Order: sequence, then structure tokens, then C-alpha cells
Amino acid sequence: MYNTVYAQRFDFGKVSEEEIKEEVHPLDPEAPAAVLYKKATLKMEYNDKWLYVYEVEARIKIYKKEGFDKATVNVPLYRIGVGKNELFSNLKAFTYTLQNGKIEKEKIGNNAIFDEDYNEFLDLKKFTFPNIKEGVVLEYTYKITFPYISGLPEFYFQEDIPVNFAEYTLKIPEYLGYKSYSKGFFPLQREEKREVNKFSYTYVPTQTAGTSALGSHKTHNASRDYTLFTTKYTANNVPKLIAEEYVNNIDNYLTSIRHELEWVKMPNSELEKIAQNWEDVVKSIYKNDYFGKELAQKNYFEAELDPFLKGANTNLEKANLIFEFVKNKILWNKNYGYYTKDGVKTAYKNRTGNVAEINLMLTAMLRYAGLKANPVLVSTKSNGIPLYPTRQGFNYVVSAIELPEGALLLDATDTYSSPNILPERALNWFGRLVRSDETSEEVNLMPTKLSRKVINMSIKLNENGRIDGKIRNTLTDHLALQFRTKYADVEEKTYIDQLQNQFISLDIEDYTLQNQKDAYQPIVESYTFSKINSFDKIGDKIYFHPLFFLATIKNPFTAESRAYPIDFKYPTSDSYTVSIAIPDGYQVESVPESAALQLPDGLGKYGFMISQSGNSIQLRVTSDINFTMVPAPYYDVLKQYFKAIVEKETEKIVLVKL
Repeated sequence: MYNTVYAQRFDFGKVSEEEIKEEVHPLDPEAPAAVLYKKATLKMEYNDKWLYVYEVEARIKIYKKEGFDKATVNVPLYRIGVGKNELFSNLKAFTYTLQNGKIEKEKIGNNAIFDEDYNEFLDLKKFTFPNIKEGVVLEYTYKITFPYISGLPEFYFQEDIPVNFAEYTLKIPEYLGYKSYSKGFFPLQREEKREVNKFSYTYVPTQTAGTSALGSHKTHNASRDYTLFTTKYTANNVPKLIAEEYVNNIDNYLTSIRHELEWVKMPNSELEKIAQNWEDVVKSIYKNDYFGKELAQKNYFEAELDPFLKGANTNLEKANLIFEFVKNKILWNKNYGYYTKDGVKTAYKNRTGNVAEINLMLTAMLRYAGLKANPVLVSTKSNGIPLYPTRQGFNYVVSAIELPEGALLLDATDTYSSPNILPERALNWFGRLVRSDETSEEVNLMPTKLSRKVINMSIKLNENGRIDGKIRNTLTDHLALQFRTKYADVEEKTYIDQLQNQFISLDIEDYTLQNQKDAYQPIVESYTFSKINSFDKIGDKIYFHPLFFLATIKNPFTAESRAYPIDFKYPTSDSYTVSIAIPDGYQVESVPESAALQLPDGLGKYGFMISQSGNSIQLRVTSDINFTMVPAPYYDVLKQYFKAIVEKETEKIVLVKL
């Protein structure tokens, strides 16, 4: 249904009564809001050097309260230095309502426009529309200028709400060559045209053999005709793309396009090719004083670090000691980036720093101890997947120790991380390891080791519908890190209350937690529990499913189809061993059959093994997912796999009274 052509002319400020009166989106009645149109035009201007001018306008319809968040717009702006920042200007924003049959237009106030310091290299311009209520239409336009033309803004044709019409126009003079990169699954229409324009410029003539040097550096003014290439991308009736279960960052899959500079050929100048491979990108990063130079400094930590290293006999012991030293010494200030801001010395002195200051410091210390350590450039999940060679593709850095069996990855920004157990934000496809000789190589950031959950549970059934039991839950690796991070600042009583609510009216006592602060050991929690109304009793029979509150009762995959990969974050292995004591005076009438499921290509497996002896029922359930990322073509088989798991774990045991 999304192939319908939506042909309409949109002019800023020309909001119609029909648009305000529209109560539901014609192609997606459940949508809380929709983009009626969005347009952007990018053109180049030249004054001693190139800059781009990026003009945006959009119109948004709010149908429901759930769409009110669209009334706040965030515009990211690169911040490099004075005279080198993206400049935001010409903002016009209005809320349109219908009052007594007349369209009313309310302008955004200056008190609704904000600047936010997002990190060292990025600001956010935020503005919020006034008088938001169901049915309003919002409209805005703004302009961005930027003196760096190597990477042009990414334009999104798709959002998490329907987009009726989207248009991106790119106007590039013949002197600049760009390569386009697109992502997403919705088809775009593309139109191209060329026209002749007039171009004014200054230059210094090249001195040729036999001519006098006198006056050879004089600047000349000139003008000439040039060809302007205009490319227009359009999309009609683009459906919303919303995050389903098991997706890392939905923005990675929204239909969009961006351009990277490939070459420059100015009049009377030679062709200049721009770096287009990863080697050139990482060389430019390493040579920067806020990266490579910081790695060379060591006099600020030697005196304090040396005593810690005296007791280390192996390289692994040295690595662990230094890793814990940095984690305990420097607190992460939550700022990202692969360049330092205040420098490693200042961060060490003040005991706080950004990602680069902490992990470049860690790398320098590891090198000082004689380990082959190098930084690894990373794009976090929130930053997206670096699909092409560009410095903007990275926003994070970790440390790696190169070993014969592979790289040992370390991130000292997270108190609870351990070697090769990176925080979830950094588990994003591939990073780029950078050496001091300016060579580099790709590093897989996706975990391959299974993180394990092992639950042992014993349960006693009482005829009155109550169960009493004990649980021991063990978590390793990324599952343990997730637990420690999630509950680091949660009091034990609050956590127990959450656990009781999660399992619906479970009464928990005798709770103990081991290794909460020790990142190198598994999390082990134990408790006793009781729960009333835990099974059905009809006549002289009792019905219950043997995993009780641990059963998988909902399939996480419900969509008809899926266009993007399934991200399980990391491979997992779950194991449940359950022992059930049945009430006196009852015997087992029936139990579910044991079962085994297998996913294709070694993706995973599931086992359900049940047995009964006297008044005891033994159950062992295992479930393994062996890969972090599963391609979209496996979606249907995964959906059926989890459907079968739900069906098996909700089958009931039947007891009958003797």
C-alpha cells in the first residue's frame, strides 16, 4: 500500500485547513504523528575557500498525544573551533491550529530555543513548539553553514512515523566530486540535471621555467563559466520504521543518503584526491596532537604506577593491575570522542576525563609495562555503523593488547567491565586498531564467547495452591556486567521489590548476592520464595507448567517480516534445572514430552528434558544462541523457533489425587 504516489506541491507557510482537520493518517491509522513533507537543499559557496549551505524545511502533523515528542526538534552541530563550527541560522517555526474556522499561526518564542553541549565536538540546537495538542500542524525551517565540505549532512527519508513526501536536492559545482552512500530499504527516485553558472575566484599563477620570479606570487582575480550539477532525491509515502525486539540502533536501518568528498579540481590547479580508505583516515587521527601525542606521555604516572607493577609476574597480571588502576583512579565524565579535551595529564590530576583521556592513558600505561597495546577506534551503537572511511564514523576509543590468539579489548570507562567484556555501547560491529607506525587493522567488537545464565530451582507444591522454593541464579561475562550496571545504585530492598513484581506477587526471603563488585567473578544470587495461587486446581486434578514464573510465555518476534538483522547483543547460554516435589496423595497423570530444537547453520539450539520418579519431577531446559548478530533472512525460522519454545514451556503437567 506504500507504493501509492503522493503528488503534491508544498510551500512553506501554506498550511491548509484539510491538513489541520485530518484526524488519522490515511495509510497508517495508528500513527501518532506524520511528516507531511520534509525538504533539504545543499549548495556550495566560495569565498577564498568552499563552504556548504544546508537549508531544511519540514511540516509535521500531530494526531495523538503519543506524538507530542515530535514538537521538540534536535539539530546536531559540529563544533571544531572559532570560525570552524557549523552555524545555525534563519530559524522559523510555527504551530498551526484551527480556531472558529480560521487558521491560527503561533510563532516559536526565543525562550523555547536551547543550546546543549552534547560532547567536545558536538552541540545540539533544540527548539520546542508552543501550544501543542492533538490535531495541530507544525512547520519549521532553518539554515546551516559549515566551512568543512569533506562530509555532507546525512538526509533521512524515513523516520519512526510515516513520511508522506521527502526531497533532498544537492547542488555541486564541477570542481568537487562526491561519492554517495545510502542505507535502508525504501527505494528512492533520482533526477539529475546540469546548467552553466558564473564562478568568481582568486588564484596565484604557477611559475614556469624561464620566467622571472618577480611578482609571481601576486593574487589574480578571475571569473569563468562552470557546470553546476543538481541531483534531486525524492521518496513518496515512506512507511514508519520502528524498533522491534533485538535491534541495536534503528537509525542504522532508516533510509538515508550522505556524501563524502572524493576529489577537488579547482581552475588552474591539479586534481587533488581526498582520502578514501581507512588507512588514510587512521593516519590523520593518529597524527593529531590530541591522540598520538597523548599516547607518548608517561612522566605523569610513572612514580605512582611502578609500585603496583612490582608484584606482577606475567603480562596478564600486569594488564589486569593496570586496568584496575585506571578504573579506580579516573572517573568517566560521560563524554565521548576519540580526541582528548583537557589532556591525559589533566585528567590524571583531576581524576576525571572523557573516553579518550581514560583509554589513551590506559594504552600508554600498558605500553610502559612492556605490553603490545594500541588504541582501537570505535563507533558506539548510538553513533551508528561506520560504513565508509571517515573520521566522523568513529566517536569512541578503547584499548587492545595484541596477543597471538587475538586482541584483548579493554575499556576503563566502565567500573564493572573486564578484559574482553566491553560495555554494551561499544559492541558495534567492527573497530579499527591503530598502531604507532600508522598501520591499522579491523577488529571484531562483537562477542563470540557465550555469556551464561545458570538457574537451579527446587519447588514444593502444596495442595492449597501455594508453592515454596529456593533459587540460585548465576550470571557470567556480559550478563553479569549487565546486572552490575543496571543495579549498581539500586538498594537491595528496592531490587527485591522489583523482582517480586516481575514474577507477580512472589514473596522473597533470605536474599543473598555474591560478587556484586568483583567484575572478574560471576554474579550469584540466592533466595527462598513462596507464591500463592501458583497453579490451577480443578476437581481432583492440579495443572501447572513446570518452569512456573521462569517460563517463556511470549514470542519476542511477532512482525510478519523483518528487513534488518536481529541483534542478540552477545551469544548466550541459558540453563534451568528444576526439581519439583508434588503433594502427598497425588500422582503424575501426564507430563509434557521432552523435545529438542535446532536452528540452522549452528545459530542455536534448545532442549527440554523432563523425567519423573516417585513424588519428584526433574526438568532441565537449555537454550543457546551462538551468534551476536543474525541476518534478516533467518527471521522466519527464528520466529517459528521461539513460537515452539513458548508452546513447549506453557504445556502443563497434570497431577491427579489418589
